[in-house]
Amino acid sequence: MKGAFRVAKVAGIPVEVHWSFVLMGVYVIYLGQSLGMDWSTIAWLGMLVLSLFLCVVLHEFGHALTARRFGVKTKDIIISPIGGVARLEKLPEKAIHEFYVAVAGPLVNLLIVVLLLPYFFFYSLEEVRFQLATIYFSSPIQIIPFLLIGNIVLATFNLLPAFPMDGGRIFRALLSIKLGRLKATRLASLLGNFFGILMVIYAVFTQSIITGFIGIFVFLLASQEYRMVRMDETLKNHFLSEIFRPNFTRIFATDKMGRAIEEMKHGLEKNFLVFDENDEAIGVLHEMFILEAIKKKDNEGPVLEYMSRNFEGVSPSISLQTLILKMREKGYSILPVFEEGHLKGVVDVSMINNFLKLQQKVS
Repeated sequence: MKGAFRVAKVAGIPVEVHWSFVLMGVYVIYLGQSLGMDWSTIAWLGMLVLSLFLCVVLHEFGHALTARRFGVKTKDIIISPIGGVARLEKLPEKAIHEFYVAVAGPLVNLLIVVLLLPYFFFYSLEEVRFQLATIYFSSPIQIIPFLLIGNIVLATFNLLPAFPMDGGRIFRALLSIKLGRLKATRLASLLGNFFGILMVIYAVFTQSIITGFIGIFVFLLASQEYRMVRMDETLKNHFLSEIFRPNFTRIFATDKMGRAIEEMKHGLEKNFLVFDENDEAIGVLHEMFILEAIKKKDNEGPVLEYMSRNFEGVSPSISLQTLILKMREKGYSILPVFEEGHLKGVVDVSMINNFLKLQQKVS
């Protein structure tokens, strides 16, 4: 995601923080000063906020690691001031698997609550009420009541049956068992729209800017979820044979980069297959490699030094859904299309993007 930077990589999954997260620090200082806190107490408040966001990260790992059990990889986990998201490469194929993935996040928060409960064996109810009422901190252990309540709130809020919350995905998964994913997503997204509108109305009456922002966010993402699933279902029923290009420009490993640069400037193609002297495909020349040569003004550099050997052949019978997942996962920009061992053409990202744009216009 643009504007996010990596802070860790756990179990092979990158954890990134969006730049806007620094606004949380500003808000913590503002809140602390408005409540008359000294800088020591503000520091404890900051520790509480960071601890809550650590719980958000654990919540997202609940989704990610459960998804991994069902063969679904996670691109990364992004943390921002409004929460976190585990970006899965695709939805689990089976509805029951999606249910398990969705419910895993809130279950992590409830597990944290259970682990924190022994705190109340050491402090009286009056002491806890005082800490909660005065937002009083003098040691790390005194953030535990706030952390416990925070995890209850996280689990409860995420179980609301509205996208993009986990409750919306749980609701969709249960409906999918009988209705199929597309109809289930339609109903779940409408419910998400309804909750989003309710949040905005509530925000108007309470003058809560944050609630209003979340309501708009919920409304938009609920609609986006339906569009994405509808497109995904469409791609299952379309195949590479419908869009691949049989005529394409051949670039040879012995060519100079100047030829590739001219082809890109004066033609419609931006990515090329690279062939050897026997006319066998041995690599690919991505647009970014050509742009690199342009920046270096390296017209005389051999294509062989710029090309990548990271490619694979695909069949015309492959579905566009499978093709797009393959290209996104492995970073392909162009692939050769083979049928019965014979090169039939190429497919690149521009062809896929043009097809997606056309489907969006006609759907």
